[in-house]
Amino acid sequence: MGISLSWLTLGASLSLLIPVWTANAQEFTMPLRPYPKVVLDPDTRIMLASQIPSEQETAKLSLVSAIPTVVQDVQRSQPPISQPQIISSSTEPARINPSAGAANSGQLDPIQTLVVPTTPSQVKLELTRAVTLVEVLDLVEKTNSDAIQARIAIDRARAALKEAEAGRSPTVTGSLQYSYSDSASARLSGLNNNTSVNTISNPLNGTVGVNYNVFDSGINETTIRASENSLRIAEADLNRVRQTIRLSVVTAYYSLQNADETIRIRLKAVENAERSLKDTQARERAGVGTRFDVLQSDVSLANARQDLFNAEAAQLVARRELSRQLNYPATIEITAADKIAPVPEWKPPVEETILLAVRNRAELDIRKLEREVARDRAKTSLARLGPQVSVFANVNTASEFSSGGGGIGTGYQIGARLEWSLYDGGRASAQVDQFKSDQALAESRFEQAARQARYDVEESFINQRSRFQQIATATVAVKQAEEALRLARLRLDAGVGTQLEVLTAESDFTRADVNRVQAIIGYNQSRANLERAISGL
Repeated sequence: MGISLSWLTLGASLSLLIPVWTANAQEFTMPLRPYPKVVLDPDTRIMLASQIPSEQETAKLSLVSAIPTVVQDVQRSQPPISQPQIISSSTEPARINPSAGAANSGQLDPIQTLVVPTTPSQVKLELTRAVTLVEVLDLVEKTNSDAIQARIAIDRARAALKEAEAGRSPTVTGSLQYSYSDSASARLSGLNNNTSVNTISNPLNGTVGVNYNVFDSGINETTIRASENSLRIAEADLNRVRQTIRLSVVTAYYSLQNADETIRIRLKAVENAERSLKDTQARERAGVGTRFDVLQSDVSLANARQDLFNAEAAQLVARRELSRQLNYPATIEITAADKIAPVPEWKPPVEETILLAVRNRAELDIRKLEREVARDRAKTSLARLGPQVSVFANVNTASEFSSGGGGIGTGYQIGARLEWSLYDGGRASAQVDQFKSDQALAESRFEQAARQARYDVEESFINQRSRFQQIATATVAVKQAEEALRLARLRLDAGVGTQLEVLTAESDFTRADVNRVQAIIGYNQSRANLERAISGL
């Protein structure tokens, strides 16, 4: 009869709890609206042009032939890192590559020494090394700090996923307790009763327990999904970082090339100014020139030398900037081995390039995954209001050394536990509102990134077309300015020209040469920006 009354009491309690849980679930799940559809596919890999919807098959084939470098970097697998990598030269202190830190899973690796230069020889430039753009691009992903940190973030996200998956497994705990006590109350009782009482107690107790969550209302599954999407975000961010640093190092390399060519042009301008100065001084000594012409030549030479000094400083800065981005040894000076020349022209039309950009941009994939993470976290908050059912089993042992028996007693306990949050003061509702805001932010940033991808393509196309036209114009202008300078000198020698005409021709020749170099560098930079826009650099 007692058992029947207990079951009736349990049934009545559950009948009262179920309506309360249903009301809470309806209250917090209704505000979580379904998210709108997104037009892009959740594919983080770069797609070939043949996968782009188009009506003309010939356009697809031309697009594939024009971008052979787009797919290579994304398909390149990352080499496994098993040992810390030492990066050093013969004179600078060893530097530990931080990406080699996660060698032993679940163990704290030995701390690496953080070093900085301490002697002048460790920072003195002793060697000069010429590198090509291809070598720089191969090196930057291995040594750049941003790329290393992005790979570390992937390792951290992978460890967070393992932590979430551990929630599926049972937990085993153990405890052991020993105590020694001399009871004052027992001794007092013995004195009052004139009896001999053992007041010393030294028990030894041990317990081993197993606990397993049978049902958690979906908390663990939503947590695992959020961790999986966080790992995908870290991987997509590595792709974004890779493209960003490659564009940055390409820009730095082009800046170094520009500085090298600028020095060549300024040196030629100094030579022309020195030649003009010698000619005017000779004419002054011969009595056919004036002091005014000599002064003009002196000023022109001083200005040319001033421009040369500025160009030399810009070259040194460009070299150090490239070394900084590559994390190159501090004792090696980098120079550009490639000569300035226009890269091949981009053949695909702007429309297909825009489609390729919005399919390949890692920023779009990151925003989609951020939205999924926000929704999974909202579901986790709602699931905490649901029932949590777990089973447990404990085995315990006990022994009392003071009794003199020396025996060990054993026992066990098995059972199930039901936990249910009936009211949390609105905490879950507030958390859901926060995650809804995160979802809205991710959707807004997705649209912003899509518009930015289109703008980047259009801007690069416009600049590339303009720079291509400037190359043709500036090349012709250089030849014309050189010929004009030759004629101006002939006119001056014949006595029908002036020194001012020669100085003007020299200035025009220098400006035309600078414009030609700037046009080529700008054209190559626009091509690099275009490849970055489609995540194909």
